[in-house]
Amino acid sequence: MRQIVAALTHQNPLPRALTAAAIALALWIVAWTGSYLFLSEGLLRTVMTARVPDDILSGPSLGATIFQWNLVFGMGAIALGSLFAIGRLSLGYIAPWWWAIGYGVALGTNSFVLTVPGKLAPRLDIMWQHIGAREILAYLLVAAALANIHFWKPRRWYDLTLRRVRGLRDLRMHSAELAFVAGGLVLLAWTASIEAAGVTAYLNR
Repeated sequence: MRQIVAALTHQNPLPRALTAAAIALALWIVAWTGSYLFLSEGLLRTVMTARVPDDILSGPSLGATIFQWNLVFGMGAIALGSLFAIGRLSLGYIAPWWWAIGYGVALGTNSFVLTVPGKLAPRLDIMWQHIGAREILAYLLVAAALANIHFWKPRRWYDLTLRRVRGLRDLRMHSAELAFVAGGLVLLAWTASIEAAGVTAYLNR
């Protein structure tokens, strides 16, 4: 456990990102396998559909809309979480790990808004075919970049009382970390454009 935390808080953002991605992959596979074997098809479809505005699928700039949603709610949650840490571990990692679990459950139960017939058995090649894994990777790049910027942490891991450990003037980010943030944003924009094209093609077929 100490080695994992050390990797997630490494000075270089690359070991952080690789370790965070490995954890996300493990959570994704476990959630996907468990939901495929034990949960009913379409279990989360109503919840996921309710999160999509009625007119989003027919808007003229669907890609920009998807990117804006992912930027505000996805990157925003990571940035907010990164302001806090328990011990040395940034809470910015929690959101993409949680989304990896949700993505696995959605795949295992075929709960997406646009579905295919039948539940999908776990397959690693889906990482290259489905847009969700690439979105989560974009989030992980940003979470890894921001992993060491936290301003507050509890006095003890089980304590709800926070203490400030740095101020805004003390914030420093290296060029590699800034590059990871930029890479995450570019990847998120790219996935939004691909997702929009896929939705448009599905609706026009």
